[in-house]
Amino acid sequence: PGLRAILSESCGRVKAMALTHQLLYERKDFSRIDLGDYLRRLVQSIRASYRAGSDRITLQLTPPEESVHLDLERAIPCGLLVNELVTNSFKHAFPGERRGEIVIELAEEPVGQICLSVADNGIGLPPESDLAQNSPLGLQLVPLFVEQLHGSLLIERKGGTRFSMIFPKRQNGKDDQ
Repeated sequence: PGLRAILSESCGRVKAMALTHQLLYERKDFSRIDLGDYLRRLVQSIRASYRAGSDRITLQLTPPEESVHLDLERAIPCGLLVNELVTNSFKHAFPGERRGEIVIELAEEPVGQICLSVADNGIGLPPESDLAQNSPLGLQLVPLFVEQLHGSLLIERKGGTRFSMIFPKRQNGKDDQ
């Protein structure tokens, strides 16, 4: 990728981290953030960055019914993870003038787990695609972010691509309620 693309991707990562800190200061709670609110604002920021293609690619967030709070230590990798996956979809899933949608879903499971998915109905990842090698840097970072969340990752390649992550709501026995 060219220098302009690298700078743009880096800028997106910085915005995702800065948004975390902005929310902490706004809410006067420096230990956790409302993940649904964070993702809503992150989606607005990403949408603004890709406004040229916004008429042919829709980006939507399906938030949880109730607030889901996440500690700061894991909020940053979670935001970076979503930023990488959505950015990758915008850049690669809809070549040419192809139309489509990107959907982010967030839900809390009764067993103390958070389910987060980023899906698109684009051209999909090739079957031989391996996130550890021969992928853009952003996709190579995805498993690292999932590991920082102490979660698991499932990739589906039917009718586009879906990245599904499941990770514990509480970290190290701490209650984030």
